[in-house]
Amino acid sequence: MKKTTIRLIAAIMAAALLAPFIASCNRNGDDDPNNGAVTPEFVYTAEYINLSGDLMDLQNLTIIGEKLYFSTQVMINEEAYSSYFPKLLSMNIDGTGMAELPNYSPGERPEGAQGYDNIQSLISDGDGHLWVVESGYYYIYDLPEDFDEETDEMWMYQRDLGNKMAVRKLDTTGAELLSIDVGELASNADYFYIRTLSVDGDGNIYVVVDQTIYVLDDNGKLLFKLEVTNWVEQLMRMPDGSIAMFGYMETGRALRKIDFAARAWGEDVDMPMNAYNLMPGGGEYSFLYTDNNNLFAFDIDMAESIKLLNWIDSDISSDGLGNITMLPDGRIMCTSYNWDYSSDGRPSYELILLTRVPYESLPPRTILTMACMYLDWSLRSSIVQFNKTNEKYRIQVNEYYDSATEDGWQAGLMKLSTEIVSGIVPDIMLLSSLPYNQYIARGLLEDLYPYIDSDSEFGRGDFMESAFRAVETNGKLYQIFPNFSVSTLFGHPDILGEGMGWNMDEFRAALRANPQADHPIGQYTTKLSFLQLALTRGMSEYVDWAAGRCYFDSGGFAQLLEFANTFPDEIDWENTEWIDMVELLATGRQIMVTYDINDFLNTQMYKAQLGGEIVFKGFPAESKNGNTISPGTGIAMTSRCTDKEGAWEFMRIILTEDFQSTSMRWNFPTNKAVFDKMLEEAMTPEYYTDEDGNEVEIPKLSYGMGGAVPMPAPRAGRVSVSSTYAVDSAYGAQGEIVIYAMTQEEADQIMGLIDSMSGAYGYDERLMEIISEGAEDFFNGRRSAQDAAGVIQSRASIYVAEQS
Repeated sequence: MKKTTIRLIAAIMAAALLAPFIASCNRNGDDDPNNGAVTPEFVYTAEYINLSGDLMDLQNLTIIGEKLYFSTQVMINEEAYSSYFPKLLSMNIDGTGMAELPNYSPGERPEGAQGYDNIQSLISDGDGHLWVVESGYYYIYDLPEDFDEETDEMWMYQRDLGNKMAVRKLDTTGAELLSIDVGELASNADYFYIRTLSVDGDGNIYVVVDQTIYVLDDNGKLLFKLEVTNWVEQLMRMPDGSIAMFGYMETGRALRKIDFAARAWGEDVDMPMNAYNLMPGGGEYSFLYTDNNNLFAFDIDMAESIKLLNWIDSDISSDGLGNITMLPDGRIMCTSYNWDYSSDGRPSYELILLTRVPYESLPPRTILTMACMYLDWSLRSSIVQFNKTNEKYRIQVNEYYDSATEDGWQAGLMKLSTEIVSGIVPDIMLLSSLPYNQYIARGLLEDLYPYIDSDSEFGRGDFMESAFRAVETNGKLYQIFPNFSVSTLFGHPDILGEGMGWNMDEFRAALRANPQADHPIGQYTTKLSFLQLALTRGMSEYVDWAAGRCYFDSGGFAQLLEFANTFPDEIDWENTEWIDMVELLATGRQIMVTYDINDFLNTQMYKAQLGGEIVFKGFPAESKNGNTISPGTGIAMTSRCTDKEGAWEFMRIILTEDFQSTSMRWNFPTNKAVFDKMLEEAMTPEYYTDEDGNEVEIPKLSYGMGGAVPMPAPRAGRVSVSSTYAVDSAYGAQGEIVIYAMTQEEADQIMGLIDSMSGAYGYDERLMEIISEGAEDFFNGRRSAQDAAGVIQSRASIYVAEQS
């Protein structure tokens, strides 16, 4: 990022954070049901149609007349194996009348073969015909007469029968009208694979193989070919019936037209950066494209994009969305599948039809705006569900990251800051990539403890209080979050010392006692990367945003600079050999590991690598409180929120058992009931009865460790390290770490780590720039560590005071 850009954002932020104290206008006034939110003239309302049938997937949807055609797969269970076979189906535009095309078959397999058949692509040509690209891979098992399925491995006797790639023209019953011999296209290809095809308005066929586009006549005879220097992402039929390739060109994303008459490339049409894939348009719109949050139309004659809808505003989650197209009557059609699979292991699909209506025709509800840079899938789904079911409130998401520009984050933050300056303050904020501490310092955020305390269903005791306590500012809670991890630095207690926490003197003493540790915290660490690592996890040692003060002139920070200076300026990637961390730990060349602890069981893997004992020291700090929290999906209410009761009604969803139990559990949950259940699962052993009738404990997890590195023998705990065993010489020897149910002692250690958290992971780009510039003066020998720390203190103090 350019320094001028950072400073401009910082200046706007300083002004923006004064906004709550400027005019006390309530945006558009108390009588405005939209709370000043910008509302469109038209919106698209959704009709959801559940699709019945045994659909394993729903791909390649295309339209012919009043019928939809698509491909799916079915699983065929044979006596000895299971295989997937493709099918072509049709249905009416309203989802009724689903039926298999009776005359379609992917062709015969070699006798006795296993493997798969797949439909790579299915399109309609404008003349009422279907074109399909099929692939297949087949093999058999040549099992010896004495094969024993109890002790022998079938895969050792697998014999490949080769691949299939076919292009066929079908009628709407699936009957073959034309089959094209694509063998000659494969003659010069190392790996023959047809990525996609298209058919122009005159019936000529365009086939993409690797980086070559082959153009065939309507009988499959080769006419000419065009070489592509970049990757062909799609072939698109233009409104005039010609074909263009879509991909990343020298100038960015573009459509490159194919001039059929000249047998050459035509002109390029530049496309927006966020147009990752194109879908069929209709009427005045040449194409559609989506950036996961919005649907755009592209007018090729005007070379401009038009935003049609925001998926959330139409009560649709973009996760699982596909087969987007525009119907001849102007409606937009798409499909969606549910991530929650049914008991038989099949996803549930629905067809969605979107119709444009005037915004004023919708039932009135209070609009609450939520500002964010990015929106994760679990929260997106909750917003959609809230908007579908709540009759009083509606969440309007304003995502500020601009995916259509290279400077997406900077542009987004500047836009948000400018809006706040002008008095357009969001009701809710998703805090990822936003200057959270500055918002608190200027009084822009609401204390959420009173809302938890007055909630009718839960109170503070229902949550991991140590997690919320770690992000408090002066005893107030300005964000809530559904999960968290603990950022720490750990190693073996014999090397780093017993007990959590240490200061820089103790940290450096451990390094002096281990001169063999030439990569003490791992490979590929540079001066600046270490400094950033330490400060993002320990900035609260040196900055008090609430008070507007800095403490970089403390002796501890100068010592941190001195240790950072022991690392290289940069990594010589071409001449540096990668060494597995297991080997570095086993040989003592690495004595510490930096990691975000987010799970009970995987910590035991590190215990095994360290010899069965572990100590969570945290990052060195004068307070000796170096274990910090990394909150997940932090959400805040602004002090200018126009309906705080409604905002809390939505925000509290992320604290519920239902949300934290069903969303992805990649971190520790903050809901105590969900946390306790996770802990119980980790501590509960499971058993099976062996052939001798003995109960044998089942491992919870296992980790294969590559490389011929002797693992230290575990000295405590419930971790088993297998002896190394021989495998294929291409991979060397490997060992395995097997994890069993966690002991009470191990649980107590993890709980102690969580209870020790002090401060939160944080990153401020402008502040890090000030620190990096000052540190460079020391690294280059222009100043002493103490003098560099003094300069950083002076410059950082001015910046922090401006922001606080």
